[in-house]
Amino acid sequence: MDFSNMQSRAAEDSYVPPIEDRLHNIIGTINDDEEVEKALPGLAGLLESYVESKGSIDQEDFARRLLLVFKESPDQTYENTLNNYDPDERKALQNFVGGMSLKEATIELPLGPTLGARQEAQDILLGDVVDLPLATEPSLEDDDEVHIQTNGHDQALAINKKEESHFVDTKMAEPSFQSLNVSVYKNAKFQNWGLNVENVPKYTFVPRTVAGVVEIVKYAKMHNMSVRVSGYRHSWSPSFSTSGQILISTLGIDLATRLPNFTALPGFSPGDEPHDLNHIEWADETRFQVRVGCGVTNEQLRRWCNNKEGKPRATLPLNVIMVEITYGGSNAPICHGAGIKQQTLSDLVRKIEYVDANGIPRVINEQDKLFLSAASGCFGLIGVVTHLTLQLEPMSYAILRPLKVDVIRAIPPPPGMKLEDIPPMLRIKLSPKELADAQADFERRALNDYYAEWFWFPYHDKVWINTWENTDDPKGAESYPGRWGKILQFVETISMQVLQNTLIYRKLGIFAMNSLPGAKDGPMKTYLPDALHFRRCIQNVRVRDVEVEMPLEASKDPKKKIDFTNVQRAWWDAIILTYANSKKAPMRMPLEMRIMGNSHVVMAPQRGNTYGTCAIEVLTLQAHADQFGWSEFAQQIINKWMTYRNAQGQLLKTRPHWAKEWHDYKVNGKPWIQKLKNEDYKKEIEEFKVILGQIGERDHWTLKDIQQRFSNEMYDRLIYD
Repeated sequence: MDFSNMQSRAAEDSYVPPIEDRLHNIIGTINDDEEVEKALPGLAGLLESYVESKGSIDQEDFARRLLLVFKESPDQTYENTLNNYDPDERKALQNFVGGMSLKEATIELPLGPTLGARQEAQDILLGDVVDLPLATEPSLEDDDEVHIQTNGHDQALAINKKEESHFVDTKMAEPSFQSLNVSVYKNAKFQNWGLNVENVPKYTFVPRTVAGVVEIVKYAKMHNMSVRVSGYRHSWSPSFSTSGQILISTLGIDLATRLPNFTALPGFSPGDEPHDLNHIEWADETRFQVRVGCGVTNEQLRRWCNNKEGKPRATLPLNVIMVEITYGGSNAPICHGAGIKQQTLSDLVRKIEYVDANGIPRVINEQDKLFLSAASGCFGLIGVVTHLTLQLEPMSYAILRPLKVDVIRAIPPPPGMKLEDIPPMLRIKLSPKELADAQADFERRALNDYYAEWFWFPYHDKVWINTWENTDDPKGAESYPGRWGKILQFVETISMQVLQNTLIYRKLGIFAMNSLPGAKDGPMKTYLPDALHFRRCIQNVRVRDVEVEMPLEASKDPKKKIDFTNVQRAWWDAIILTYANSKKAPMRMPLEMRIMGNSHVVMAPQRGNTYGTCAIEVLTLQAHADQFGWSEFAQQIINKWMTYRNAQGQLLKTRPHWAKEWHDYKVNGKPWIQKLKNEDYKKEIEEFKVILGQIGERDHWTLKDIQQRFSNEMYDRLIYD
């Protein structure tokens, strides 16, 4: 492809970069539309300041002025959003919007649970608070349940706080779930974080000990009910419980709703004694192996890793970005991070402790490698996982050098792509050497950097490149983003909440604000866990998400190891489809791509990818997904991504991320689940069941037992039917 004859943006004095052009159009819309101008007073001036500053406007000032726009709007979205926060938080935000610096306004503000976490807790508390007899006692009929209080928020908290310690001696306890410090909610509505999965379990249990989990499973067995487990509910696939059945929540409701709180997450506070399922300890310090409860969050382990009497201890080599996710939740669907040398989180599991279909605690050790290859990523089908032992490594430090680069330079179009297919606003003049240099830089980052990730925000003319190396040298390392950076991100997510919920937002079509750091911020050295979790508070902005894992292919060129043609094609096909759908603009969050390694976990979509994996995804704001045709757009993306072939002409074995959206989509006109079951995972599913059967033979349960106890409709269709 020759870009040397393409019209150069730099050569045109009259040329306005696309993002500025778009903002000018928005400014014109505001000035020409009395309704919009009245609804958003001051927004046109704010955007003009942004354009004049060429995007370098102070982030704190921009956030304040944006919130002020919505505060002065007759729309009540600003007030309604602030009402979701506690009085101290509201006061701090009001002081900030009133002109006080962010530091002054929030100097005494503890960072409490995020809004999303509180909302999930409230959903559970809408159910009746009850107590139930243990399965060892004669069964009571529903009419004989002990109703503690209907919709009793305060009573629920009182129950959860009853015990001074969460560790309960079951020999001394009364024969009921309350005596085991297990909260029980009847008919509490369940919604996942993405709000695309909904049901009403008959009982939602919140255990805090293995003994509590044991009794829940025994109760389910006695009453012929199934059991599924949730944490922060971040999966978009219907992997949860079923209406009328049992759901276990690994997050305690008391901690989720306690305000103020000195952590960004519910479930753990540095001042509280951790309970059995929310506990971190060394399993083998000399080998850097740590034992975590299934309710331990990324934020909890991040803090544990970063500090022990002022000295960093160790780190996971990889992780997902979000801190608000439990390790039980990220392990079950085989989540991953980034970097060609990194596998999945499930590949780091060295021991699994679970409660089986008979309510008996079991262990799969590191020596049972075959068993671990299936159980370490088993979707909760083996039983209720209570603890994991993970392989960490000595603490290292990331040297962050984020860049904002022209789209064509960041990831060049693939060979053979027609110039006319590239959106005009993204075309720039590049000589053959400049194009070759851009290609070499992309491949170098993908193949050599410890962490490799690219973001493109819809209709932006830049890509945010987040690839970096790590070092063992701690000199100069600082926490990132730091207290004030974290609070700024918190304020920015409030802006996004207001922005995506206000009615006028739909008319303007404003997209996600790009507040990510760039080269002007300079290199930053930080603890590896901080770099892996570089963006905080994103729990507050609900999204929809489709992701696939595509195998990397060997290059025919002896001078190159990997042929990135299909990777580049997937990236550019998504961009081109985004512009093709610009009238509705269904994609309102970024296109994201990570390069990573393979996996040894049987059901991992990265398994068998000898040369590595391209994890690529598209996202949008949940609030507008249905209105603007997200499902139709996502299907178009899937249709493209599933057509790529290798050098031998064979279709790539591209498979979905199990936790993301895939269940309701089709491939070649047929439900995707059929292709997964009959083609892409046909051998793996049989291998998976054989290994589970062998574990069951050792632990005295059958595949039928675990299907009845721990499966649901989706897994029945995929694994068992």
